[in-house]
Amino acid sequence: MSDLRKDLLRQMKAIREKMDPKLVERAKLAALGKVPYDSDAAKEAVGHFLDAKRDGGAFRRKLEQALKAEGAALDLDNGEKAPPVKPRRGGRLT
Repeated sequence: MSDLRKDLLRQMKAIREKMDPKLVERAKLAALGKVPYDSDAAKEAVGHFLDAKRDGGAFRRKLEQALKAEGAALDLDNGEKAPPVKPRRGGRLT
């Protein structure tokens, strides 16, 4: 019986070695009831959100100031910034 157990453990070890270490860590956190998230994907999503706003970067600056006040930094820049966009004018032009 122990031979089957050793064989199974050997197979499990081989599978773990082939797996991505990040995936294994996420699985461990999920097993403990913690909600794992991908910080790179989260940064990318926030970056897309900020780039999609058409306020000339005002919201991004406001967010950066709020994070500075808390002692954190907005670490989203990948070297390329979206060009500033003029805010849209509302109302009627006469």
